[in-house]
Amino acid sequence: MKLTCPIEKAASFLGAKWTLEIIYFLQEPRRFCELQELLGGINPVTLTQRLKLLEAEGILNREVVPDAQRHVEYELTAKGKDLVAVYQDLSMWVSRWYTEEAH
Repeated sequence: MKLTCPIEKAASFLGAKWTLEIIYFLQEPRRFCELQELLGGINPVTLTQRLKLLEAEGILNREVVPDAQRHVEYELTAKGKDLVAVYQDLSMWVSRWYTEEAH
């Protein structure tokens, strides 16, 4: 049986391009088109793939909102919100050690 490092598991889905940015922008519920606009150059196929991966990992929920225009919203689960705290700590670490003044 292969023992894996917990960081290896996290990196397997968080290390994909755009994934951390998606989590960052999902600190409030968002529609697909909002995410696409906020992320700038992301391909819609890539965004769909990342959202499905994060949903499969339990990081976000996909909810069909049955209003007049019937749309889908994505929002972080409790697991995803816990990840935001880690993300913020990592951001602080990067700011401290990888700024122009740190070099």
